[in-house]
Amino acid sequence: MKLIFTTLILLTLSGCGNQVFIKKDKQTDQAFRSDSLYCKGEATGAWQNQNGTSAVQIKSQTMVPMTYEDCMRQMGYQQQ
Repeated sequence: MKLIFTTLILLTLSGCGNQVFIKKDKQTDQAFRSDSLYCKGEATGAWQNQNGTSAVQIKSQTMVPMTYEDCMRQMGYQQQ
């Protein structure tokens, strides 16, 4: 059972790390990293409040978990 659980976690994490987004014009590396880390937190549920929703989910009026890709796209990034 532990092997199955570990395998599922590794597959999930490997899927999150392969997404490449292009920095916005005149954006600093620090601002891009900040947005990327924020979206990774959204995707893993790190920013959820006591009701189980996040700020980005409230803005988009969705109740489903947000993926890293969806968050970055909503912040105006283009995928490479």
